[in-house]
Amino acid sequence: MNVINHLTDRLIRCGRIPEKDRDVYLYGFDITFYTIWSTAALLLIGLLLRQFWAAVILVSGFYTFQSTGGGYHAKTHLRCFLTMVAGLLVGLSAVFIQDHHILLWSLLGIGALLLFLVPLVLHPNKSYLEPEKKRLTIKSIAVTLSLLVSVVVLNIFWSRMLYAFAAVFLLAGVSRIIGKIVYNRNTEA
Repeated sequence: MNVINHLTDRLIRCGRIPEKDRDVYLYGFDITFYTIWSTAALLLIGLLLRQFWAAVILVSGFYTFQSTGGGYHAKTHLRCFLTMVAGLLVGLSAVFIQDHHILLWSLLGIGALLLFLVPLVLHPNKSYLEPEKKRLTIKSIAVTLSLLVSVVVLNIFWSRMLYAFAAVFLLAGVSRIIGKIVYNRNTEA
C-alpha cells in the first residue's frame, strides 16, 4: 500500500474525512505529493547545474502560465516529470545566449505572442469549465501581460536572468500550442 492510500485510510479511520470522499482525497493527495516531489527535484537539478535562480524562474513561471491558461498535460506523472525536466534543461541551456539581448528579447516576444494568441487551452477533462471560458481567458491574458511588464521592469535591475524569463515565456507558449493541437486531434478522433 503506498503512502497516499495509507494516509487517506488513516484519515478515514480517524473520522477526519468521510469514506464517500475517499477518491477525491486520494486524487488531491496524489497531486499534492507529486507537485512537491517534482518541484523539489526540478529545483535540485537547477542547483546542481549552478542555476538555481533560473530554475526557480522557469518552474514558478511555467506553473503560473500552466495554471492560469493551461497547455499540454502529459498522461502520467512520469511523463509529466520527464517533460518538465526536458523543458527545464532547454530553458537553462539558454544561459549560453545570455549575452545576446536582441535574441533573448525576440524569444521573449515570440513566447508572449504565442501566449496572447492562445490564451487558454482547456484539457478535455476540464470541459466543466467551458461556461467560464471567457473569464478564464481574460484572467490568462491579464497574468501574461502582468508577467511581461514585470519582466521588462525587472530587466532594468536584473538583466542577468533575462534568458530564464525568455525561456519560460517561450516554453509556456509552445506548451499551449502543443496542448491545443493534441486536444483538438483527440476531440476530432
